Amino acid sequence: MWNKYIQFLKEIKSNDRVVICFDQDGDGISSAVILSKFFERSHITNFNYVPFRRHSRDQVAEDILKYDPTKLIVLDISAEEYPEFTSRFTEIDFMIIDHHRTDIQSDEFLILKPEKIGFEKSYQYPTAKLVYELCSKIINLEDISWLLAVGLISDSCDKTWFSDIQRVYSKFDFELKENIHETTPGLLAQIINSATLVSPKRTHEAIKLFMKGSIKEILKSSLAELNHNINAEIKNIIDNTEQQKHNNLIIMEIEPKYAVAGIVGNKLSFQNIDKTYVIITKYKDHAEVSSRSQSGKINCSKMLKKAVDGFEDSNAGGHIPAAGAAFPIKYLEEFKLNLISQF
Repeated sequence: MWNKYIQFLKEIKSNDRVVICFDQDGDGISSAVILSKFFERSHITNFNYVPFRRHSRDQVAEDILKYDPTKLIVLDISAEEYPEFTSRFTEIDFMIIDHHRTDIQSDEFLILKPEKIGFEKSYQYPTAKLVYELCSKIINLEDISWLLAVGLISDSCDKTWFSDIQRVYSKFDFELKENIHETTPGLLAQIINSATLVSPKRTHEAIKLFMKGSIKEILKSSLAELNHNINAEIKNIIDNTEQQKHNNLIIMEIEPKYAVAGIVGNKLSFQNIDKTYVIITKYKDHAEVSSRSQSGKINCSKMLKKAVDGFEDSNAGGHIPAAGAAFPIKYLEEFKLNLISQF
C-alpha cells in the first residue's frame, strides 16, 4: 500500500527543486518539519516552503511556481478539491499527503490519505503521522519522534495513538500528565499553533526554530512568550464572550487580536462533550468560522457546508468533530439561522 509513495520520495534527487506547501497549523507545520529533516538526512537540500492560504490559492500557486520546482509535496491540505489550483502543476511531479477525506481520485498526481493505507477514520490519522510513517520506511527517524507527538497532540489524536505517545514519552523521558497540553510535547504544540495565529512570517520562524533549535531552546523562544500572550486572550474570550444557546448548539461571535477560534472551540467542546460550538470570527468584509463537536453525533463538516450553501465566495469543510468555513459578512445572520435550523 505504501510502495508508490515510498518510490516518489526515493526518486527525489539532490539536484531536484522541491517545494513543500503546507497548512498553517500544528499538524501541517509538524509534517513540514518531519519531511524537511527526512530530506536533509537524504542529502536533499534544495527545498523551499510555501504556506497554504485557502483564500489566496492563486497567489499560493504563483509563490510555488517562483521556485521553478521539479517536485511538489502538499501537506495537510485536500488540494484535490481545488482543480484550479492543482491544474497549475501538471508538468511537475506532485504528491498530496493529507487526512481530510474527499474520495476524489486523480491520474495527475499522487494522493496519500489514511484510507489509502486501510485506515477509515481519516480525521484520526493526522498528516504528521502519515509523513512520519512514510519517511520512516526509508530512514530511521526515531530521534525526532517527539515531532510526531507534537502533531498528534495538535490534531487531538493523542488518545487514538496513545501507544505512540507512550513510546515517545518514554524515549525522551517526558512526564505524562492527565492534561497532555501541559506536557513538553503539548507545550511545543501550543507554541507552533501560536505562531500560525499571527502571520506567515511567524510560521516560517516556527519552522526554522523547530528545524534547528533544541527542545529547551524552543521552550524559551520568543514564540513561547507569544504563546503565553495568546493563552491570556483565549481565557478572556472564554470567560467574557456571550454564548448564544440553541439546544445543544452554542454560537459565539468574536473579534480577537489573534485567530484563536479553533483553540477556543477545542477547549470548550472537550469540556462539554454534548455541545456543538460554532465560533465566528468577524472581520470587516467576511467571517471565518471554526466548529467543534466531540460527541460524534454531529458532523461539523456537513453542518457548515449546509449552512453556507448558496452563499457566494464561501467555502466550508473539514472533519466530523472539527471543521471550518468562511463567507462574506453580509451573510452572517442568514448563516446563523441556517445553523439553528439544524438543531
